[in-house]
Amino acid sequence: MEPTEELLRRLALYDESVVQAVLAGDPGGAHMRVLDAKTRALVSLGGLLAMAAGTTALKCATEAAYDAGATDEEIVSVLVTVGPQIGLVGLVREAPRLALAIGYDVEDVVA
Repeated sequence: MEPTEELLRRLALYDESVVQAVLAGDPGGAHMRVLDAKTRALVSLGGLLAMAAGTTALKCATEAAYDAGATDEEIVSVLVTVGPQIGLVGLVREAPRLALAIGYDVEDVVA
């Protein structure tokens, strides 16, 4: 059995040590090749946007992305990338919250 198939099997069967490693943010402990820090931070941000996480969580995720070398453009690209999955309402809901998380106040702009 391939390692990725084995990992999915262990997660699906609730192998406690593997599940705990994944939930602790330790994919190495789950015997999985680890994504680089910037990719992990951007993927995490995408997950938070998709589940409509709070602005504080978005702020923490954007700080992690910045710390890993991400730019504002890359962070906003995450929102654009998940846009088709979260739909019109999600996209419009998340844009100002992400803007606040990266230090922009889009509602303060005079039209």
